[in-house]
Amino acid sequence: METWFDRKRLSVLGVLLVLAGVALFFAQRYFEKRDQEGKTALYRVQMTLEAEQSALSDAEKTAGAGLDVDARFPKTVAALNELLSGKTGGGGQAFQAGVRLGSLYLDHLQFEKAQVALQAGASAAQSSLQKASAHYLLGLAYEQGSKFKEAVGAFEVALAANVDGLKGDVLLGAVRTSLAAGEVEKAKKFSERLAKDLPGSPASETAETLLKEAQ
Repeated sequence: METWFDRKRLSVLGVLLVLAGVALFFAQRYFEKRDQEGKTALYRVQMTLEAEQSALSDAEKTAGAGLDVDARFPKTVAALNELLSGKTGGGGQAFQAGVRLGSLYLDHLQFEKAQVALQAGASAAQSSLQKASAHYLLGLAYEQGSKFKEAVGAFEVALAANVDGLKGDVLLGAVRTSLAAGEVEKAKKFSERLAKDLPGSPASETAETLLKEAQ
């Protein structure tokens, strides 16, 4: 027979379930709002970047032009750092901000700053594709900055994410940087994996050529 205590317990459980449902509803609304704010912020950053790029000379707009990014794109850098720190936007935007900021530094040959931004972006990655993409770019930043062993490590992390679409570029990067680091045997292993997973691909053929030239 149901007692007063049973009825009281069921009543309390019912109230708790209702409160939990209300809390979940507002949590979802909060994160949806934060995510939308982040997307809006990224769109504004893109508009800001385009405005600051329009002020550059034709020579400065050339791919690979070495520029002081912080000085020439101050509003863009500030906005991306805000997103990266989590002060604005949702958690999912930090990855985008880190990758965009790192790519901007990388495009303008500021490799150490690119490495810092891309490390932050990689730490915020929420999927295998994001992890692979961020570490691939980080590998390039290390490579361009002549930190070849660090580059190999970044490419290995990207490879471990197991994203087929990036595998060729990642493995080729690992071959290049292993050779640059003087680790020929390691480069051979990466090349062998390329030949096995992507036989006859441009990446595999380039890796074989690099190995022959190194011998």
